[in-house]
Amino acid sequence: MAKLWWFSDSNVFYCVPEGTSIIDDQGLPVDSADLYRVDVRNTVELSAQCELVDQVIMVSGRQLFSQEFLSTIPANLPNLALIKATTSADARVQLEQMDLDGWVFNPFTHEALSLSIQKAYEDKKSVLALQEELKSYSEIAFTAMSSASEMGIVAFYAQAVQGISNLERLADQTLGCLKDLSVNGYIQFSFDDSVEIYPKAIAPGYRKLFDQFRTSALRIVSHGRFLIFNFDNAQILIVNAPIADSDKYGRLRDVIAQIASIAEARAKTIKVNAMLIEHQDHIRNVMALLEMASRDNRNSVKRIMMDLSIALREQAVSLDLTLEQETSMLQLSERALTSLETLHELTDAAEGHFRSLVVQLDLAAKLLKTKDQPAQNEVEVSVELF
Repeated sequence: MAKLWWFSDSNVFYCVPEGTSIIDDQGLPVDSADLYRVDVRNTVELSAQCELVDQVIMVSGRQLFSQEFLSTIPANLPNLALIKATTSADARVQLEQMDLDGWVFNPFTHEALSLSIQKAYEDKKSVLALQEELKSYSEIAFTAMSSASEMGIVAFYAQAVQGISNLERLADQTLGCLKDLSVNGYIQFSFDDSVEIYPKAIAPGYRKLFDQFRTSALRIVSHGRFLIFNFDNAQILIVNAPIADSDKYGRLRDVIAQIASIAEARAKTIKVNAMLIEHQDHIRNVMALLEMASRDNRNSVKRIMMDLSIALREQAVSLDLTLEQETSMLQLSERALTSLETLHELTDAAEGHFRSLVVQLDLAAKLLKTKDQPAQNEVEVSVELF
């Protein structure tokens, strides 16, 4: 189908046959471009043109693209931006804020531009198809491991991640394992309080897939060269699955499902360990404050009661009390002092329980603590899968 070219500086549109370029290497329209010029004066006419093409190519310049026209272009229509040397800073900011499927910088050679246009188109179509299938796919069951070499990959990975104690190192190890399987992808760790994607640099379309799939009940979804594995706390997106080899494709899907399961289990352990350490520090701070407050309170109250007892003894004589009244007053003072000692004993018991809790937390942390091992890409081990 045709491509719709849009120039921001002139706000002019061209409906160009597929495979035809209408710009020179600096992004300026060539003389023959007028053959394909179309009149687009409002959003209705733009909508009509969008129905006749399968991709929009936006050529930026000093001027911004019309926001009204931008909002008219269908979200499912693949788009590509050409950034020229004369593109203004404001125009670059506008492009960065758009959900583009790709962009190309000048000089614009015919061969490189054709490849970029085709790649942006194919990627957008694959992503759209995968998003559509997410709505209707039924859950795909795991299949048994069928290759000894693939089982070796999983076993090596499972052993390597046991020595990892942070999510970034776990992501590096997982992505390195995928590289050994000759595929590239992204991994996301999702918890109630945080969501982390590795590598950090990820295309908006891929990030949107992660967001949609994280709330889905589906386990595995595949479409063309894209594979997504969805677990409660870990998701993996593969972007270059070997679609030309169906046997390899199936085996690879099973292997990565196992890897995703192992990654999730380790991520949970890392998260629990981090929470445990945080609670340990919090309890220690609370314990220190309790001990300080208890010590200060005990010393202050004891000093007050002792001073009161001495004062009562001294005042008993001057108050002209009978011996029985004087004895009763002193007994009240002694009972108050005894009650205070009992209260202190209960406080000591409560502090003892807190100390026991801290000890138990320390023991649990020791069981979970691991010594970081070198990342997989630092180990000179290579496994041939296929």
